[in-house]
Parts: sequence; C-alpha cells; structure tokens
Amino acid sequence: MDKKQETVEIVADVIDGNGHVSDLITLSSGVVLRGKSAPPLTLIKVMARFPRPPVPMYFNKTMGREVENPDDPDYVARVQDQQTQSSNAMLNALILLGTELVEVPKKFPKPEDNSWLEEWSEIGMDAKPDSPSWRYITWVTFKAVLSKEDLDLIQKVVGRLSGVPDSAVRSAEEFPGSDKADR
Repeated sequence: MDKKQETVEIVADVIDGNGHVSDLITLSSGVVLRGKSAPPLTLIKVMARFPRPPVPMYFNKTMGREVENPDDPDYVARVQDQQTQSSNAMLNALILLGTELVEVPKKFPKPEDNSWLEEWSEIGMDAKPDSPSWRYITWVTFKAVLSKEDLDLIQKVVGRLSGVPDSAVRSAEEFPGSDKADR
C-alpha cells in the first residue's frame, strides 16, 4: 500500500457521518471508546524506557579491528524482546492515557465485572483485580479488542489527538532507543 492510499484509509477511519473528525473508536466487539489526548512527552518517555541493546562486537581479522555483528542470534533475540516490550508498553499507555469507555454492548462484560477476570485467571495470567487501571487496560486488550484493525484504530485516533504521528505511534521502531531509529 502506498503512502497516499494509507493516508486516505486513516482519514476514512476517523471521519464521522457528518464529515467531522471523530474521537469515537468503535471496536469490532461493539465496544465504543472515546479517544483523548495522551501526553506526547509521556508516550516518548514510555518508549525511552526500552533502549536498543548494544550491538555485539567481534574482531575481524581481515579488517584488523573490532566490528559490529548485528546478525548475532543472541543480539537479534534481545532486539526482538526490546521491540515487543516497548510496543506493549506503548499500547498500554495509549489505552490508559488516551481512551475512555463510552459504551458496551448488552450482555458484554464490563471492566468492573468478574466474569472476564475469571477467564483471564483460568488461562494462567497474573491479575491485579484491585487496580482499576490494570482492569481497564487488560479488559480492553483481552475482551474489547478483537483484531489488529481495532488496535490500529486506537493508535490512529489517540496518536492524532495527542499530536504524535501515526507512524510513530503504530510502530515502536520509530521512537528513540529503538532499533531502526538508531540506524
């Protein structure tokens, strides 16, 4: 997909029926969230918590000096782990700081309900049921978001409202301390 087509799709996702830019995020589950501005500096600080691991060095006899080895399997695994952690942290920050619950379909569990929490525990996941913030983030990612497109929509709307470019929000690789930003 080229940049122009991607831009058209992003704009189409956030325009309401009256041609206005909407802050409502309707997920495929039927849950409706309201996007709001998340502090951009806080989002950047979240990403900065996960710096890119240092590239290992090896002595290259032909060159007669130490050179970087970005293909080292341990290094590649550490970079993947760093990217996963930073992406998860960014998603949690976008949800917690940049959304609020507007509407839940009938018979759909709410963050404060225990039915979904029982399911969460049954699959062996750690829980912090006394934390409203943990409940909200986990409920959104476990029950309300059913597809990658739902995640993309949250990122687009909250990123737009926060003044952070969609490409930076969508991909942790665009933030300082990440693999691609440093190359």
